[in-house]
Amino acid sequence: MRGIVYIHVPKCGGSSFGAALRARYFYSQATIDLARSAAAVAELTLELTPGITGAARILADYDQRRRDLQRLMASGVRCISGHVRYDAGLRGTGQTTGQTTGSAPDYAFITLLRDPVDRFVSHYHYLQRRHPDPTRPNSLAGFLTCKDAPRIASQYLFYFGGQQQDQNQSADQNRAIDTAKLALAQFDLVGDLSNPAAFTKGLRHLTGGLVPWVHRNRAPSPTLVPPELRAQITALCAADIAIYRATQAKMAA
Repeated sequence: MRGIVYIHVPKCGGSSFGAALRARYFYSQATIDLARSAAAVAELTLELTPGITGAARILADYDQRRRDLQRLMASGVRCISGHVRYDAGLRGTGQTTGQTTGSAPDYAFITLLRDPVDRFVSHYHYLQRRHPDPTRPNSLAGFLTCKDAPRIASQYLFYFGGQQQDQNQSADQNRAIDTAKLALAQFDLVGDLSNPAAFTKGLRHLTGGLVPWVHRNRAPSPTLVPPELRAQITALCAADIAIYRATQAKMAA
């Protein structure tokens, strides 16, 4: 049975599918331990870069997750899932968004995407439920103008293009969008949350058998995009929308 690396973008339904995959690979599976990576970053920053915060701290955390993914792959774990950025260097392609080198010819890389506007709204409400922060606006309308909104709106750019979007978009963002499109074109399976049956069929083809369905981390109510905020959210999600549409077109071809 071929190994799987599941790149789990937040709020794309990945908790349920990831749990199902790990059940299929019960005897050789792992997730990227977020608490472990955060603790490792905290220990490192105390020693080398005390006081690191904000975007730099996020990047340091994701670099640690990349190292954890590399370690799990090197040890031969057959199914690995987690909130970790794609690094083409792990596939031996010569193109990488990090510093990893190596090859994983016996691993299939998969991910699941979602309409970026819906994903953004879902992500905001998830943060409010699970990670409350008194400094975060307590309304979606208020959140759209805060410094974290562009970052939350550009998760595909970050996970597959290697770049964080901020309020002052950099001149090379188009290059990062192209990098993300190319990265996703190299995946063995890219699903869309709007068509879970097709994604499940693809998983069964890759794993050679049934993938049990497991519900995880479900929102208490459906994601609703306020009509009066849609245009503003769409503008924030422009980079992710470009990546998502390119991937949709490739899947439909």
